Amino acid sequence: MINSQDSNETSLLGTLEEISGLVVSHTGDAADTLTNIARLIQQRFRSDVCSVYLLEADRLHLVLSATVGLHPSSVGHVRMRMNEGLVGLVGEQMQPQVVADATVHPRFKYFPESGEELYRSFLGVPVLDRGHLMGVMVVQTMEPREFGRDDVRMIANAAAQLAPIVSDARVMREAQLQAERLRVVQVTMRTVQDIVNNCLNQLQLLRFAAENLVSDETVMFFDEAIQDASEKLRALGNMTVFAEKPMAVGTGLDVKVTKPL
Repeated sequence: MINSQDSNETSLLGTLEEISGLVVSHTGDAADTLTNIARLIQQRFRSDVCSVYLLEADRLHLVLSATVGLHPSSVGHVRMRMNEGLVGLVGEQMQPQVVADATVHPRFKYFPESGEELYRSFLGVPVLDRGHLMGVMVVQTMEPREFGRDDVRMIANAAAQLAPIVSDARVMREAQLQAERLRVVQVTMRTVQDIVNNCLNQLQLLRFAAENLVSDETVMFFDEAIQDASEKLRALGNMTVFAEKPMAVGTGLDVKVTKPL
């Protein structure tokens, strides 16, 4: 007769084999693979929620990166410091945290966009790679539930297999953030270029207006000043210069301009 402990071991080994299969077959979107693993654990563990939070590159913040049970729209938007919330507590101490009713815990932090107000019990374990924190895996249930040692061991063993996927997911998130930063810079630079063109037009109008009112020598000095200002304005409107050349705080024209030889 198979006792309860043997049954739990069999279930754990089966779940770990399935997770291993997902990790080995992972070739595409890391976020999709993390979600599939979260769904597998949620089903095998009979929980209402399974979520994965990844540690950002600054190693100060955790961001919800995959979930089954919380609002899908909260992925990428729920973000917390390491000293915030129960998830942060897991990362901060790098130890599992088991709470029967998370809502009464002093470290509980409510994120309305996640919809987690429905859930009471909390089991969080760190995702580690060679002793370094990579993220946090969490399971939650609607009813208060006393998680035992076997529960913690199962989730911890599952989390231990996530390191390759988490690494891919972090690289992908950084690439997405860099793409968004570049998009913002491009939009900003288009605005700057419009302003620069307008300033250059105004300088030309001033030059034409001054031509018949001042001496030729004064016009010559004015032309030199316009040329210098134009080069600096064009440098401000050039994305390469914007990205690579330092700009001093002040007039906004303190840009080192490299003149052609």
